[in-house]
Amino acid sequence: MCGCSCPEFPKTLHYVSPAHGGWGVIRVAALIPESHMLFVAPSACGRHGALGGIINNCKDKVSYLFIDEADIVSGHYEDLIPDAVEELFTYLDKRPKVLSIFVSCLDDLLGTDHKSLDAELEERFPGTRFLECHMNPFKGDTKTPPAIGLQNSIYSLLEKRQPNAKQINMIGNNAFICPECELFELLAKCGISVKHIGTCKNYEDFMQMSESCFNLVLSPVAKMAAEKMQKSLGIPFFTSYVSYDPEEIEADYHRLESQLNIRLPDFSKYKAEAVQSIKVVQKAVGDYPVAIDYQAVRKPFTLAKVLLDYGFNVQMICTENGVPSFEQEACLAVMEKNPQIKITDAISHKTACFEYENMKCLCIGFDVGYMTKSKHVVVQMDDEGLYGFYGIRMLMKQIISAFENEIDVNSEIDKAGLVV
Repeated sequence: MCGCSCPEFPKTLHYVSPAHGGWGVIRVAALIPESHMLFVAPSACGRHGALGGIINNCKDKVSYLFIDEADIVSGHYEDLIPDAVEELFTYLDKRPKVLSIFVSCLDDLLGTDHKSLDAELEERFPGTRFLECHMNPFKGDTKTPPAIGLQNSIYSLLEKRQPNAKQINMIGNNAFICPECELFELLAKCGISVKHIGTCKNYEDFMQMSESCFNLVLSPVAKMAAEKMQKSLGIPFFTSYVSYDPEEIEADYHRLESQLNIRLPDFSKYKAEAVQSIKVVQKAVGDYPVAIDYQAVRKPFTLAKVLLDYGFNVQMICTENGVPSFEQEACLAVMEKNPQIKITDAISHKTACFEYENMKCLCIGFDVGYMTKSKHVVVQMDDEGLYGFYGIRMLMKQIISAFENEIDVNSEIDKAGLVV
């Protein structure tokens, strides 16, 4: 190695650009089948949730109980919730199987006893599960920021059942992996099916995820939830965050074989096709500068390492709050391969100075696209729909399309409906 260390960024005021965001808690919670959401918060916080629901076409699944200063000062605003729930259930055409009760940062300061509240609600409204959820961005730099806390809450609904040795879960990826991914075909030939919350048709279908014999964790936001499921439900897991490294993918497939005690059909042709797609795109792109965004791919340093290995000219990587532990090794390798590479913190207040504006580059992701004002941008968020060797081929298609075509990044950000 180069003897250097991964960069660390000081904690300062955050800059949140229009390119920052993703699914948001509303859209993620809406994945729970036969569920509804009740936001209990001051109107300003509720406005944020309402806009998120409108942007992501799930506003009909969200209701609001706005509290005022008097409710807060009294310290008993939770006493308003049971009657609000009764009024809500009278209004809804069908009582939901799950009511996710969202509270704001304020609740963390007041210390509401949610377990007692949920128990009271479930006794008063039998047949409905009540889920404690938090929209508390001030915990963004703790061990349980909103995205992780929500995953914990969602999968806490599952109850222990008899395990099915022929069924596994994919968790952490908000959007289901494209069915064309080779892993589904390989597993199907071994008689194994894959469940994901986004494909569950109803609440019982979702509850059947507790019958799976294994959790494949595709994103860091679900690792803690997987740990809790292993403890409470006895479902083992390992992390297999989406990667565009052919060798990592092959290693993960072999790990899956060992975990499930199976032998996958030969997948060497898929690996060869993925490697060839990288070579073809590199030849077309040549030494055109490339910038990579942590919001587009959850392992930007691993992607940068792969691209550098195949001859791409990677010049910048955009991250948030430093380099995560699972990317440290790749970060050091990237810095050794290109000591001049720029590693930036997207949420630093310095980003607002637009130091990299008009930098010539092909951008993988909105953040670097917005920072540079590039017209060559891969429109990708959170590895959405991508995994395995299929994921490599699809990303390469997006890269060549972005290289050959120009877009207006501001318009694409608007279309994406990003929510913090």
